[in-house]
Amino acid sequence: MRLFLLLILLILISCSEKEDRIAVLLTGKGRLQKLEGFKKGLKDLGIKNIKIDVYIGDNNLKTLEELIKKIKRNIRRYKLVAAGGSIEAYFLKKYGVNEIVPVVILGGTSIKEWGLTKSFLRPSENITGVDNLNAELMAKRVELFSKIFPEVKKVIVFCTPKFEASKKAARITIKTGEKLGIKVVPVYVKDVKELEFVISHMKEDGYGAIIMTPCYYTENFLTHYILHYAGFYGVPVFCHNVEFVKKGCPIGYGTSGFKQGYTASVLAYKILKGKPVSEVPFEKVYSPVLVINEKSLYEVGIGFNRELMVLADEVIK
Repeated sequence: MRLFLLLILLILISCSEKEDRIAVLLTGKGRLQKLEGFKKGLKDLGIKNIKIDVYIGDNNLKTLEELIKKIKRNIRRYKLVAAGGSIEAYFLKKYGVNEIVPVVILGGTSIKEWGLTKSFLRPSENITGVDNLNAELMAKRVELFSKIFPEVKKVIVFCTPKFEASKKAARITIKTGEKLGIKVVPVYVKDVKELEFVISHMKEDGYGAIIMTPCYYTENFLTHYILHYAGFYGVPVFCHNVEFVKKGCPIGYGTSGFKQGYTASVLAYKILKGKPVSEVPFEKVYSPVLVINEKSLYEVGIGFNRELMVLADEVIK
């Protein structure tokens, strides 16, 4: 009889093992590659007993805030919350989620400018994650752009002046352009109609190309339309996200979202194993690659330095 009761007790203990749960917050589908890398990383690290609840917005800040309220209502069920980028982490902090559970950024830009930590080595806000250096890489992107399109001297960058991180990327782009003799003009558009108007009038105003800067709005929503209208009006685009090149962007330079998410999984693993966030330093992903979509580049129909194609880490035919 005692043996039978002991067996029942062991079964009950086994069945009552708590499954770890993680909430993942993404502004939109443009960040899904980060999630895929994150999930693959956790799997490779041997994390099996895990449930991931994904909250995906429609690139609307109001929707994002509603999702955060939903997460907060259920926050006690989660061991941590993964944020797709800096803006998700910023709003999670705004609503105090980081005061309840740790937050891990799957790949963020201008993390200190967002007020998400005072120190990369010792995270101060119960938030850690991956710094993708996207703003800092703008200088190298402009340099590469000047070599690939030496005849283009006026370009447009789309940015969101509402956020300091977007303005920082634009400032770096403008400053680097000045050194290389390229006039960079930041433009903010509220919708697709305004976007088409800007792109359709670029050439007559003397602008020869678009250089993309990191911004949740363009990354998740406007990119598709930027590439569509730029292709239609024969305007070359230099993207900050190499995954956009597979979607038709002629050239991209940066770190893949998959790799950012994969790196973030290591930080999440440490936290799941009980390490305090203050002892889990931010990681910087600095392994950018140059990817060229050969077909899209030729379809643009303007001159470019073909010799520099040999510098590409990957050429998509």
